Amino acid sequence: MVHGLSVTADLWRLHTPPLAAQGIRVVRYDQRAHGQSTRGTAPIRLEKLADDLSFLIDNCAPHGPLVLAGHSMGGMILQTLTTMRPDLLPRIQGLLLISTPDGPVTTRPVPGLRTRLLSWGRDLLAHTCTHAPAVVDAIRRHLPRSSPWALSTAAPESGRTSVPVACRRGLHHTATRDIAAFWQALAIRGSRPVDGLRTLGPRLTLLAGSADVHVPANHTRALALRLPQARFLVTDQATHTLPIRHPHAVVESLTHLLFTARSH
Repeated sequence: MVHGLSVTADLWRLHTPPLAAQGIRVVRYDQRAHGQSTRGTAPIRLEKLADDLSFLIDNCAPHGPLVLAGHSMGGMILQTLTTMRPDLLPRIQGLLLISTPDGPVTTRPVPGLRTRLLSWGRDLLAHTCTHAPAVVDAIRRHLPRSSPWALSTAAPESGRTSVPVACRRGLHHTATRDIAAFWQALAIRGSRPVDGLRTLGPRLTLLAGSADVHVPANHTRALALRLPQARFLVTDQATHTLPIRHPHAVVESLTHLLFTARSH
């Protein structure tokens, strides 16, 4: 289970019990610089994040069938993984991409005046985070801990508990320059290769939310159009918080993939 930017492995708290009840072993983890995971020293790139996942698979699930799920950035990481690790494709019995765009993320996901105004604000924030991260860090240190953007001076509590840090604290130990680096990695122009995904055929499901303004359903639909054998589903009234607000849609999609894999 691969989470996206600014949250933690806690994103999957509502999905793990029903999957485990079916006898499924569930592995979830914090992305580097999120939750209990440290930043490391390597530049933040999609390829590096996919390499992190590759290492995790090799060490936690080196053999046997795999069913993988990723939300937003997590879906982009999975797509990158299928390109970097073609040797894993025969083991992947199901892959679920949730709110995953065909191409880069953007501050202007949908047309309209309201979106344009929001985009100007997001552009200004992205510019400030990129060019004046120390200033933003100083501000974040004075925010209340209840704010998801607060910056904590304490070290991450790595390995101290098996319970993931709450999603709202995903960025409490992530420096602004690193947040900017994540954004830049996701905003690289151009569509990503789909050869690995195409190999999966009907083992691939794409799930989108009809009310998602961060990665609109049409952006995921564009990816689905490049993968005609994949299953494409839209959850009505779901926003970008689809995994949290509509956990049943995620569990149902994963259960379908698991049932299909077992029947073959």
